[in-house]
Amino acid sequence: MCLKKPVSLVAVLLATAALLSGCTGAQERQGSVEPGHDAHSVATDTFPVTITHALGETTIESEPQRVVTLGWAAEDAVVALGVVPVAVPSYGWGADEDGYLPWFRDAVEDMGAPLPETLDAEERSGEVNFEQILGLAPDVILAPFSGISSEDYQRLAQIAPTVAYAEQPWASNWQDLTHTVGVALGRTEQAEKLLASTEKLFAKHAAEHPEFDGVRLAYGMGLTDGSTDLTFYFPADPRVEFVEALGFRTPQSILDFAERSTLGSSDSVSVELLNEYDDVDVFLAWAGNEEDAQRTVGNPVVRLWGPVADGKDLVLTEPSLVWATSSPTALNIPWALDTLVPELAELVAR
Repeated sequence: MCLKKPVSLVAVLLATAALLSGCTGAQERQGSVEPGHDAHSVATDTFPVTITHALGETTIESEPQRVVTLGWAAEDAVVALGVVPVAVPSYGWGADEDGYLPWFRDAVEDMGAPLPETLDAEERSGEVNFEQILGLAPDVILAPFSGISSEDYQRLAQIAPTVAYAEQPWASNWQDLTHTVGVALGRTEQAEKLLASTEKLFAKHAAEHPEFDGVRLAYGMGLTDGSTDLTFYFPADPRVEFVEALGFRTPQSILDFAERSTLGSSDSVSVELLNEYDDVDVFLAWAGNEEDAQRTVGNPVVRLWGPVADGKDLVLTEPSLVWATSSPTALNIPWALDTLVPELAELVAR
C-alpha cells in the first residue's frame, strides 16, 4: 500500500484507494509493569544489530529499553512479542476515546501493564511531533509501516536509532513487520515462533472451510459520495494476502489489471467497465460507513455486475474489523479470523 501519511484509516485509504525491549529482566511492581519494560521475555539475540531499510541503515547498539512506534501496526508487533512500548500512535476511526485499538488495549492490560503514552493528534495529520518524541527519550524508534519522509527520518535519527519501511511508504505485510520488530528488539526466535503459530492459525481456518479453496474473490473499497470509480486491491495488498491465506484466489481479470496499473497495490476502474471483470465469484469490500456500503451495492451499474447480481457481495463497515483486515498483525489476526471467517462462509454459501 503506497499511501500518504495517515489522518485516520478512512481518510488515508480514501485518499488512495514487541518494541521497546524490556529490561533484561522482567520488572514487576505490584502485578504491573512500567511501559518500556518487558513482562514476559527478554532479548535472546546479541547486539549490536543492523537493519537496512529504504531510508538508510540503522544500527541498534544494545537491547532497547524505551521504544516509540510510528505509523501503523508496529506497536502490535511489539506487544505481541511481550513488550510494552513507551509511546504509540493515537488512532482515530475505530479506536476508543483514548486512541487505542481494542486488541492493543486488551493485550497490554492482559500483561498487567499501564497503557503507553499516545503521540499527539498531530501524528494523525502526518506531522511528526519531534518535540514530544524527544521528551520521551527513546532508545529506538520503529516505523516499519509508515510514511515518514527522508527529512523526518534524518530528524528522528538524531533523537534515536530509527527503523523505517523496507522499500516503500505504507507497504509492509504482517510477516515482514513481525520479523523486523523481532530483530530490532533482539527477539528473532520469539518472532519466528509467533510467525509460525499465526500461519498455523490461517491453515486451521482454511482446513475447516474447504469451500473457500479456489473461489475467485475481488477485494475492493466502497464508493464514496459522487464517485463512480470502484477500487480493487491487488495481491500485494495485506487485505488480499489475508483472504488468499484462507484459500481464496485473485481473479485473473484483477491480476491483469494489476499488471497494467502503475499505482502499486490498488487502482480504480469505472463501474461502467465492470463487465470486463466477469470472472469474479465473490466481491468483498470495506466502506467507511453504511451509507457508502449501500451506495456501492445499490449503484445501478454495480447491481448488474455478476457477484453483486448473484448476492455474493459483502461490504465491511465495522471499524475494528476494517482495521484488522486492512492492517493485519500477529496481534489482531486471531480476532479478525474469528470475526471474518464466519461471514465469508455465509458469503460463499449464498
